[in-house]
Amino acid sequence: MNRTPQNMDQDIEPRPISLPNDFGNPIALTGTLVAEDIHFSTSTGLLTVEKIYKTPEGKIAYGIIAASGESRERRAYMLDEQGDTVLADNGSFVVEFPVNDMFELLAMALQAEDARKTIGEHALIRPAVNED
Repeated sequence: MNRTPQNMDQDIEPRPISLPNDFGNPIALTGTLVAEDIHFSTSTGLLTVEKIYKTPEGKIAYGIIAASGESRERRAYMLDEQGDTVLADNGSFVVEFPVNDMFELLAMALQAEDARKTIGEHALIRPAVNED
């Protein structure tokens, strides 16, 4: 299920959001939901929920939760474009990429995603590191 919020022409007030993150600090922001996507793989039983938020300053936050049975993995990222570079924060580290390199990495991720779909898998399953 892919969903883009309805009435995008209306002003939607940004709200406080905290994206859970098992691999670093939660990503906290004030923003609006731009898009979300939900996948369920009947072959693996993996449910994946992805959400993208945008702040009034133009930063992009991405959260993904993958769950199967009793395990789950939560990741969150904040992307901040600053001219020719992008700051990518995963809650533990901030990495600075040239914009062109970031686009190349995203293209590689999309190609890998297409490759997984051809063999019927959406994501790799690894044990979750949950402290909750």
